[in-house]
Amino acid sequence: MLQASYQTEELQRELIMLACSFGNKQCHRQAVAYISDWISSNKNRIPPNIRDIVYCTGVSLMDEDVWEFIWMKFHSSNAVSEKKILLEALTCSDNVFLLNRLLNLSLTSDLVPEQDVIDVIIHVGRNPQGRNLAWRYFREKWDILNARYGEALFLNSKLIGGVTEFLNTERELQELKDFIQSSGVGAGPAWPRALEIVEGNVRWHRLHRHQFYQWLRKPPSL
Repeated sequence: MLQASYQTEELQRELIMLACSFGNKQCHRQAVAYISDWISSNKNRIPPNIRDIVYCTGVSLMDEDVWEFIWMKFHSSNAVSEKKILLEALTCSDNVFLLNRLLNLSLTSDLVPEQDVIDVIIHVGRNPQGRNLAWRYFREKWDILNARYGEALFLNSKLIGGVTEFLNTERELQELKDFIQSSGVGAGPAWPRALEIVEGNVRWHRLHRHQFYQWLRKPPSL
């Protein structure tokens, strides 16, 4: 029974995440209601197993005041797991100014723990509104990032892979090649892997993008 209950809870969580991700209005309304209640009452009544989904959805849909509220809660929380969820939620904003602010704060201040900076950059890059921002920021701040994390091969590989995995245009591929060549960073094992993935992304888009979009627009058969 315990196993069945856990599996049911995980399935429910997965469905809620998909519903919010794909713009289900009921899911969005519930997330906004949860966040609004938290702000007005200062009591977090959001179920713990869906807090990451609710926080992220609320930050993406609501105004800058909500982002500031989550930022404040991030600093005041003493629970490591809750801080991680709150920090990740801040990267869900559709506001490029806030995303850029978060990137700068994470690297140039002690407000974000050093071990979490890489996750901030990666999650901003996974946000469709932040992908180009994170990629540009990564290149501009490479000397600082490499000096800080270069000897930690796992963290360095995680950062390189996380920032480049969603690049998929000919322009971005050329930018990656130019960056590797101009920065003299081609010897590291993470770079050939990143180049291989981006080349695969570009190739897939070139061969299948239009066909895939046509399939999506095709009305369902009854």
